Amino acid sequence: MTSTLISPVRFNIALEDGSLAGLHWPNPDKPPLLFCHATGFCASTYKHMLAQLADQFDVYAIDMRGHGKTNLPINPSELKSWHIYASDIQKFLDIENRNGWTIAGHSMGGVTAVTAADGRDDIKAVRLVEPVAVSSALNLLARTPLWEWYKAKMPLVKQAAGRRATWADRDEVIKAYSRKRLFSSWAPGALENYLEDGLKAGGDGVGLSCHPEWEAATFGALANRFWPVLRAIGSKTKLLAVRHPTSTVPAFAHKRLAALVDTFEVMDGASHLAPMESPKEIAQFISA
Repeated sequence: MTSTLISPVRFNIALEDGSLAGLHWPNPDKPPLLFCHATGFCASTYKHMLAQLADQFDVYAIDMRGHGKTNLPINPSELKSWHIYASDIQKFLDIENRNGWTIAGHSMGGVTAVTAADGRDDIKAVRLVEPVAVSSALNLLARTPLWEWYKAKMPLVKQAAGRRATWADRDEVIKAYSRKRLFSSWAPGALENYLEDGLKAGGDGVGLSCHPEWEAATFGALANRFWPVLRAIGSKTKLLAVRHPTSTVPAFAHKRLAALVDTFEVMDGASHLAPMESPKEIAQFISA
């Protein structure tokens, strides 16, 4: 794994309803890898981790719809699942038109990576870091009229909806976020990497690229097909969970996941945000 971190180049791909943005660490002689980020973040958040893969892969990382520098329409009131994210990933893969992809994702990005990989022959390997492995019962509830009432009470949904969206400048954001416990265990530079594209200019200052209303809608959009798709592609899948209260891979799911995927690992010493806390270790998991 490279010891000299390589800087990425930016790309924009035109889709029928806008443009999909991302970062690319070019290495055309190596197999392609696509990384999908978690809710509320963006590709730049993972720069340190992804740069360590650039000597083994031709690395791409996209900004999901409603995140980072991607410019695609969003409608929070209509978001019921993460299928629209998976559809954007599939369009990216179709445009690139290559074989032998490794597709990796963190949290929501892990679920969308699985969903996008369903039925595709161009994907060789799937690498999931802390995917949101909700129970089948909760997944079924998300498909019923009761879900609107239930999701309004979900802590992550309420926290995201109440998040501050604008500041005077970037320095104010860095000062405020540096004091938050959420970011206290991140590797040096990871917060700055996140805010590189996690903020955008607007009005008289800066604002979150992922609007709190869209972030809240994403947290509550759990009518996904994670389990049946994982059952279909598990033989090419490696999955990493963490042993931590913030994990989105609950202990009751460990045995089931271990039976479905090729390799199931549990990591100590990190939270759900392991790629930002332990970028070297997560890069090693993806590349192994």
